[in-house]
Amino acid sequence: NFPSSCKVAELFEAKFLQKTALEWEAELEAAGLPCAVIQTWEAWMRDPDARAARIFAEVGGEVQLGRAAWVKSAGEYPDLQPMVDGAAAVARDRAAPPPAATAPPRQRPLEGYVICDFANVIAGPACGRMLAELGATVYKLGPGVPQHGPMVMMVWQAELHQGKHSIILDAKKVEAREVIQRAIKAADVVLVNKMDNQLVSLGLNREALDVANRKAILLQLKSHQGERYTRKSNWNGYDPALQGKTGLMTRFGPHDPAAVAREGAGAGVPNFHGVASCVDYLTGYMAAWAGLAALYSREVRGGEQGDWAVTSLAVCASLTQLTLQRGEPPPSAVGHDATGMTPHKRVFPVAGGRFIYGQAPEACDVRELAATLSSLESDAAIAHFENALGGALAVPVLTVQEIAALCSDGGSKTANFTRKRGESGWEVETWEPTWFCFDGAPLSCARPPAFAGADAPQVLAALGYSPGEVLGLKQSRAVVPTNWYAWGDKPHREPLSSPVPPSVTAAHNVPARDLELLKEGLE
Repeated sequence: NFPSSCKVAELFEAKFLQKTALEWEAELEAAGLPCAVIQTWEAWMRDPDARAARIFAEVGGEVQLGRAAWVKSAGEYPDLQPMVDGAAAVARDRAAPPPAATAPPRQRPLEGYVICDFANVIAGPACGRMLAELGATVYKLGPGVPQHGPMVMMVWQAELHQGKHSIILDAKKVEAREVIQRAIKAADVVLVNKMDNQLVSLGLNREALDVANRKAILLQLKSHQGERYTRKSNWNGYDPALQGKTGLMTRFGPHDPAAVAREGAGAGVPNFHGVASCVDYLTGYMAAWAGLAALYSREVRGGEQGDWAVTSLAVCASLTQLTLQRGEPPPSAVGHDATGMTPHKRVFPVAGGRFIYGQAPEACDVRELAATLSSLESDAAIAHFENALGGALAVPVLTVQEIAALCSDGGSKTANFTRKRGESGWEVETWEPTWFCFDGAPLSCARPPAFAGADAPQVLAALGYSPGEVLGLKQSRAVVPTNWYAWGDKPHREPLSSPVPPSVTAAHNVPARDLELLKEGLE
């Protein structure tokens, strides 16, 4: 409850004041707990470990962002070089030839590929969702007990389970581990957002995959890692921690404009840029790109040897700030009251408490323009940019709900927010994947989301389990019921731990046909 939480926060606050941020970061990370020093973007660019990891690299005498994803088969990457005229053409000439086409193009290019998705929260599941949108069969293998609260395990999955086939497994049971092994043997990609030591304990590290399924791609999302391995590469972290580490929090917190003018963006009070921000989603997108690059490389090499593709929250949180590589933004672009990067390209208040974003010509008197716009309604203010400022760009500033309503009528091909109803009865409203377009046509949702674990019978059947074996797995709770509660087709019953003789069938309330299938599964 809130009063208790406040009291705990006060106790933590007093304790944290006893050591420096760097001391707490080192101590808590050594204990396996996510922790990050909150600092500015400029301090992050100077961070010795970020430089050693090549999250930042020296290119032509300047420090800039390094590679955002990497694959093991590429070996030691060469130093980045400055872009010169004709470099793109040279890169194309040196590229490996594409494999010869053996079949007509598919509507979704990953049709026929299988993904084992062990990821949780947002970044990893977003990657799995995108691979499903591209046509892959994605088995979402969930944990035997919920690892987070309902917001993560239920609400966020309304978006992140789209296109996937969900099964929940109690990995402490031998039978569940056998299911996992069968899934891995069928997989082209094994998707994880785990630290290296976790991969070993789960049997999902590269060496274990080489034994179970040599051709599988290990696609790993991490928190701190860069292109080169360093002492912090296996540190824990979430999106908010990397917001603090990379300078996003100091930029988006409240700011005193006068203090910012004197001291830079670090003068602000740190604040979240959303709990589930662009960092998580960009990391998911970058992981999808890395996985596709590894798959393509595997096919070019003959399709028999897998790979290890990696990206991280640290590199993607840095990538969101790529326009700031040569310096901090101006005071007008930091804090809750930020308006934009320049006085002319910015947010302008208009009548009725609304706003527009406009890109006024540099020759324009921006103070006079702001005074004019403040008396105009949104549509009239946008028309003013069109008519009085030579067709300059201007758009309304909308809330998320307004954007959803605007995009729910099917009138846009590129922004389409639709209602979907899955087989388990879950009704959600989510975006169509119009970010993928083939032959000028955007993709639609591959499959509405299913409740966690609702697809267990179908997944098990695809992995070669008989109906009797499926029932045995359900009764033993090696396969956990839908939403960790009950199977959708019948009320929850306690599991049976051993074969049951016919004489006690009634006592256990097991129908005769189910008992027959159960015996078959146990045998």
